[in-house]
Amino acid sequence: MKDIYVKFEGASELEGDSTDQKHMKEIEVSSFQHYVRQPKSSSASSAGGHTAERTEHGEMVFTKDIDKATSKLNRACSAGTVYPKVTITFYRAYGGKSATSTSQSRVDYYKIVLEDVVVSSVQTVISEGELPAETFGLKYGKITWEYKQHRPDGSTTSTGVAGWDLRKNVAV
Repeated sequence: MKDIYVKFEGASELEGDSTDQKHMKEIEVSSFQHYVRQPKSSSASSAGGHTAERTEHGEMVFTKDIDKATSKLNRACSAGTVYPKVTITFYRAYGGKSATSTSQSRVDYYKIVLEDVVVSSVQTVISEGELPAETFGLKYGKITWEYKQHRPDGSTTSTGVAGWDLRKNVAV
């Protein structure tokens, strides 16, 4: 089991249908896709290797069922609304010593925080025999990533936070 929640901080118009105790009214998504790429420079270094260019961060794309955020995501995309902060929280099942034999608990193990965010795309998808779904994309000015390693006893520890400010083209 993997759960992913998207929260537009301070944007009550972009609430989802989640009833999860820790993520009430957030947007619950079923899949996530994103890339960061270092393009190859057209010029080589004097040592014969490649040189680094400005990093490329692709659109962050999510898939979800159509919910109460759907119409507002379309409007935000159309208007180019900029949101100050979006938090994406990832959970996975945990069946360690603290989980009972009849149920598994879950741990949040990965968090992404975006700043200066725009809804860059919304696409509705209806497949035969399936409920209507949609993908939506986010672009941003700054991103931070944090991975939490979990231990057999169920506790977690952060492996550190890393990030990139695309506006300034610097690490954070």
